[in-house]
Amino acid sequence: MSQSSTPLARYARILEVLVSCPKGLTLTQIAQAVGLQASSAHRLVNALCEIGFVSRQTDSKTYVLGARMERLCTLAVSPPSVIAMVEPELHELVREFSETAYLTQLNGTVVEAIATAVPDDGEMTYVQPGRVMPIHATASAKAILAHQKPDFIRQLLIQPLMKYTENTTTDPQKVMQELQIIRTRGIAICDNELDPGVLSFAVPVQGADGAVQYAIGITGFSQRMQTKPVKQITASLHRASRILAAKLQQVSHMVM
Repeated sequence: MSQSSTPLARYARILEVLVSCPKGLTLTQIAQAVGLQASSAHRLVNALCEIGFVSRQTDSKTYVLGARMERLCTLAVSPPSVIAMVEPELHELVREFSETAYLTQLNGTVVEAIATAVPDDGEMTYVQPGRVMPIHATASAKAILAHQKPDFIRQLLIQPLMKYTENTTTDPQKVMQELQIIRTRGIAICDNELDPGVLSFAVPVQGADGAVQYAIGITGFSQRMQTKPVKQITASLHRASRILAAKLQQVSHMVM
């Protein structure tokens, strides 16, 4: 059996074809491009859909790359450069507050932590790279979500919202109200909403195109965090956000 005729090779070819056609392809077009019978293409595409590598667009019969595959591609290419850019700011936040500092990123419809810096005492941290941040129950996810388009926000809030603690808000209307407050104040707070006894703050990072894909935050045990001036936390997080935004802008100009 040649390498190009193996099942894995056919899966890979389907993904390669979809990457080259961002607007999507019908099942017939995929079968023709890959050189498969329609029934075989249907079986392979369905399998890719089941694991989130491919997604069928709801308003048409076309297929596009799924959120999971987009997330893998983004994590493989973009974050390392972003992580390198943000590391000095995260370490500065750790030096100033002696708490964990972190950066999260919106990948498709999921917010994930992609970089952290922790104090030298090695205390347990509740944010690790790769951890998914619930959109309604974490400071960084709310900081990012507050600056997305209304239709996108409503789409995410249609899904059931899990209640992690007594403080978790699961009413979509109340989440929407909180997002409005975040847009006004410029900072998001997670007070015992995900991990009991943990208090977090985060601010959005504006990209070169004005969109918000990242958020910078700090987190720690509530009893300690409550002794730190919120005004100082806000100012320091915004300073770090502006520095990272400037670096992203510079990189964007270099690419152009």
